[in-house]
Amino acid sequence: MSDKRAHIEIVPLPRYAQTDPKFVVSGLCELGDGFFASNGVPHRHDFYTIYWIKKGQLTNTIDTVTHAVKKNTLFFLAPGQVHKMEFSEKIEGYMIAFQDAFMCLKDQAASLMGINSSLFFNNQFSSVITLTAEQEKDFEMVVHMMMKEVNEQAADYETAFHGLLRYFLVLASRIKGSSMLVAPEQHAGHNSSLFLQFKNLIEEKYTTLKNVSDYAGILHIKPVLLNEISKQLSGITAGEHIRNRVILEAQRYLYNTDLSAKEIAYKLGFDDPHYFSRFFKKYTNQTPSEFKDASRASV
Repeated sequence: MSDKRAHIEIVPLPRYAQTDPKFVVSGLCELGDGFFASNGVPHRHDFYTIYWIKKGQLTNTIDTVTHAVKKNTLFFLAPGQVHKMEFSEKIEGYMIAFQDAFMCLKDQAASLMGINSSLFFNNQFSSVITLTAEQEKDFEMVVHMMMKEVNEQAADYETAFHGLLRYFLVLASRIKGSSMLVAPEQHAGHNSSLFLQFKNLIEEKYTTLKNVSDYAGILHIKPVLLNEISKQLSGITAGEHIRNRVILEAQRYLYNTDLSAKEIAYKLGFDDPHYFSRFFKKYTNQTPSEFKDASRASV
């Protein structure tokens, strides 16, 4: 194949930012041609993204899961998730986007980490929430206030935007029924912080570090405690998160590129491509080639 797909583009936030490069809130149509040019082809963001589709329909593939998104739907993307949006008609809605560092503004990080872990990091690849007409009113008010803060840039507008973003995430978490929003345990905030650090470390190091003990060492805690925190906050162990991240990246490459299983194995830090194939089959019940054939057949 002469035009071999071997790369998944990473789109940085400043491409969409019209003012402050740390966060964006905008109508989809106002994002311009650059936004629509990125869609229809698989790509990643290096930032957190919330889409609110107000009108129209689209087919949104996040990693290897395809969602049919209709009006009044919110969906949440974590950094690094491969997604492709295909519009079936004129779309109206909003995009809210922010850098990871912006989530940690001031002293509200622990609370936001719990919300963030639930909405952006979960076993369903992403959160997709359909709003009722009554719920729509509250979100519309918050988004308009966000846009006003960004456009006017009055004193302390970053703090105001952060508070509005936090409220937006609280509203979404209530609808989703997040159990992480309110935790009675004394150390729940600390545990949420450790868990999010662990998830961020996986994003940075999953191609080189694949053992729980490696991550626990960086976090200065015992592996058994990291597993307990992971199990408490997500329902699965730390080891499962690491394996799932490696498997997910393998599926992304198999689904979105034309790389061979051997090439993907080396990209993911496996010295032995045969071991990678056995590893992949053990946790997916499919060989890499079987997964690629099945996923391409469903497109």
